[in-house]
Formats: sequence, C-alpha cells, structure tokens
Amino acid sequence: MSHPDDMHAADTGAPDRADRAADGDALPIEAQLDQARSESDEQRRKAESYLDLAQRAQADFLNYKRRMEQERERIVKDANADLLIQLLPVLDDLQRAVASVPSEFAGNPWTEGISLIGQKLGQTLDRQGLRHIGAEGEAFDPHVHEAVAYQEHPQYGEGQVAQVYRPGYRLNARILRPAQVVVARGDAPPAPVSHP
Repeated sequence: MSHPDDMHAADTGAPDRADRAADGDALPIEAQLDQARSESDEQRRKAESYLDLAQRAQADFLNYKRRMEQERERIVKDANADLLIQLLPVLDDLQRAVASVPSEFAGNPWTEGISLIGQKLGQTLDRQGLRHIGAEGEAFDPHVHEAVAYQEHPQYGEGQVAQVYRPGYRLNARILRPAQVVVARGDAPPAPVSHP
C-alpha cells in the first residue's frame, strides 16, 4: 500500500507536470500561429501581385484592342482616300463636260442623263465625307488653296480668291487636293511705310 505522503506527493506533482506540458505546448502553438500568419501574409501578397498582373494584362489587352481598331479605321480611311484621289480627275472631267454643254443641247435627254449621273456621283461622294473646297471671294489659305496666279482684280481685295481654276476636296479633316486658285492683288497702291 502506498503511504499517504506518497499520495500527496503524487497529487502535488501531477498538476506541475500538466502545467509544464500545457506551457510547453503553448509555445509551439504561438509559434505555429505566427508562422501561419506569416504564410497567410505571404499568400495575400502573392495574390495581390497576381491580381495586379492580371489587371495590367487586361488593361494592356484593352489598349491593344483599341489601337488595332483605330489602325483598322485609319487603313480603311486611307484606302477610301486613295480611291477618291483617283476619282477626282474623272469628277473634274464630268463637271467640265456638263458645264460646257452647248445651248442647243440643253434640253436633250442625253445631256440631262449625263447631268443626273454627275449629281448622283456627287451625292455618293458627299455621303463618303468628300467636301468641295475653294470658292471665289474667300481669303486665301495656303492649307487649302494652291495659288496658280496672282493678279489685280477690281471686285476682290488683296489676298482673296478671285477665281477657282480647279476645285479642291477634303475628306473629313484631310485635304485630298488643294483648290488651285487665282489670288487677287488689290488695285490700290501699297501704303507707304512711315518711319518715326
């Protein structure tokens, strides 16, 4: 049989071992929590990094897609412009032919048909964005006019378009062909320069 003092010693020793075991386990749990927090933070940083990369890739793709669409539109516009530039001499010839119909043929159905063809062609080109530039009386602008002559003109002042030799055309904002014009030179003598 065991002695009552031994029992007491055993009773008092047991809690000490349990406390030590609990304290010993508590340290690894705290270390495990710290490690888990550290791993969690690392995983969150990686996830944020991957999200950032994915968002950048998506933005780059959208920018690329937008640039490709703009490039495609530019290519189509340039192709239209090239075709219209080639058609302009034909349009000029047709307009000259209609304008120079002799008066004895003015009511002729054939000449009326040619005139209607010219009108339809003009309407079709208008729908494509082609605009006529160059008109008598407007101020000379080297961006839209090409001066072929410079002469005195009683009706127009210095620097005004006195005559349109060949009309110019604009496609949207692009000048396809400048208008060839005669620029008026005023008939008044130039003002003398006064020196102080």
